[in-house]
Amino acid sequence: MIEENKRRLSLINAPYNPITGEGSPIPRTLVEIHDSPLPQMWLPNDMLLDPTIQSVIEHGFHWHIRKAGLPVNDKTINKFWEDFSRIRNKYDYEWYARMCQTIQDKETLKEVPFVLWQPQRKYLKELESLRLSGKAIDIILLKARQWGGSTLTQLYMQWLQVCVFPGINSVICGDIENQSRIVAGMLSRTVNNTPQWVLGCNIKEAPYKGSTSTREIKPIGSRYTIGSAQKPDKVRSENVSLAHLTEVGLWKETKGKKPEDLVQAIFGTCLGGPGTMKVLESTAKGVGNYFHRTWKGATTTKKEERNNFHPVFIPWFDIPLYSKPIEDYEAFIATMTEREHELFKLGATLEAINWYRDKKKEISDEWRLSSEFPSTPTEAFQSTGRRVFRMEYVKTTRESCIAPWWTGDVDGDYLNCKFVKGTGNLEIWYMPDLDTPMRDRYVVSVDVGGVGDKSDYSCIRVFDRYSMIEAGIPEIVAQWYGHIEHDKLAWKSAQIAHLYGDALLVIEANTLETAGTEGNHFEYILNEIADHYSNLYSRTSEIEIKQGRPRRWGFHTNSSTKPLVINYLIKALRDGLYIEHCSSTCDELDLYEFKENGKEMGAVEGNHDDRVMATAIGLWVCYNYPLPVAINKLNPSRKKTRIISEASI
Repeated sequence: MIEENKRRLSLINAPYNPITGEGSPIPRTLVEIHDSPLPQMWLPNDMLLDPTIQSVIEHGFHWHIRKAGLPVNDKTINKFWEDFSRIRNKYDYEWYARMCQTIQDKETLKEVPFVLWQPQRKYLKELESLRLSGKAIDIILLKARQWGGSTLTQLYMQWLQVCVFPGINSVICGDIENQSRIVAGMLSRTVNNTPQWVLGCNIKEAPYKGSTSTREIKPIGSRYTIGSAQKPDKVRSENVSLAHLTEVGLWKETKGKKPEDLVQAIFGTCLGGPGTMKVLESTAKGVGNYFHRTWKGATTTKKEERNNFHPVFIPWFDIPLYSKPIEDYEAFIATMTEREHELFKLGATLEAINWYRDKKKEISDEWRLSSEFPSTPTEAFQSTGRRVFRMEYVKTTRESCIAPWWTGDVDGDYLNCKFVKGTGNLEIWYMPDLDTPMRDRYVVSVDVGGVGDKSDYSCIRVFDRYSMIEAGIPEIVAQWYGHIEHDKLAWKSAQIAHLYGDALLVIEANTLETAGTEGNHFEYILNEIADHYSNLYSRTSEIEIKQGRPRRWGFHTNSSTKPLVINYLIKALRDGLYIEHCSSTCDELDLYEFKENGKEMGAVEGNHDDRVMATAIGLWVCYNYPLPVAINKLNPSRKKTRIISEASI
């Protein structure tokens, strides 16, 4: 470990000089030009393909000056050096950043040359890899604390506008306009501080045609526009090649306005192909939102689900600031915890782990510490330290998640209903398999939500238990998710259950029987359903019915049954007792927590757990109800011949 740590430290402390090019992360070649102000330079490999540079390397500065009919002196050498540097500006961003761009020092508040530090150089390597390969620079950047990711994104775009593709336009969009203006303010200072020698004249930015949101970089004519997710119309302009969308994880979904719609509206104005750049960047703000879904699409190994974004994540231990010296390595290693050994395996130096150990004294909660200083994207996206379902269980469950094969809805009356493909809330991974008629092969569980936009969602989940006949496990094959009136939900559940071989239909009913809720009179609705659908779950036992008690339909979730089904779901996730296909369900599992009193459970505030509850109830029934049996013929119109109840289970 000590030897490996030395190797890591040597890489961190390796010399870096953006002027000579030493220590750069991009491909370079050592070039010697004996009569140049810099006799030795590590120049970018693509720069060596420039005919002028090839000639300078072959003949030197003095030869070219004499060829131009000029005397060789300090004045002509400096003039030729400026010409050489202007060519280098086009190929070497690190050189340009150090020589031509400035940032504000956080301590002194003075403008200082922009020298990339280690995490920024790692990010630059990804940017340049895409640019030099001739691809569009489409990046999704997951940020960990403040290491300058937004700064590099914006100043790299400014370099493209000034040196590489003069005249192209860009947009900057944050959650609120003030965020965009902070980025734009940095860009404005940098543009106005550009040295005169870069173009042989002053470079300044000014309002474009009197606009308060669009600025022009003169004299090259490039423009940048600032806007926000709250006011997206400001950034919808034509011929945009560069787009920087910042803190996308904060963009909220409201009625009639989704983050993905705004992003597509902005990106829709962007040109595609080489020489274009689109960056989505944010700190992680929980799971299930647009930024998290896009990150998953960029990192998945499944080609059919992968998007075009290139993922970039910088862990906290790549930031040199987070490091503390160690006096006795052997003594330190002897006291390392399991978590600290894990950090070393991920690539942290022992000095970084020593800093982390001290930081833990300030932030005692391990989950909060790893969330504030994430070592992996998974840690960055975690939202709670009171998780009900362990992270590793959910991660394993995600491995079977795939896009649905079919989307649409059901249509028609109960007996003559059918699947209708198209726009709808029903997702199907596997259609009903009715070739071998079986009783109770499928189980349909229903979690009931509200009708309003801010209410919980209703969720219908279909489990296929066919594999359980031979010691297999149930599998999610279909799901309906959305807002709907309760009577329509009940009938839609019956329709889906009917299409899946008259499946055992288990509807959660406690929310619907609470006085003052949207679910008043739902018991009447279930009684009506029961008159037509024979395979409806009842919680009233045969004995209670004989004693004259009324039949109560539906699964009642209360302080006794909720822990029962949730604990069963924990076991199922741990032991791999079912196959999940819906990634949104895994998002809900990640956001399901114990509340502060340590007894109640539910979604993190502002999120939903409807899929979790439908899954928990459905799985419990799958494993506590007799296995499917073959029958001669399914009769969709048969009347009730039995009562499915908690007692029978």
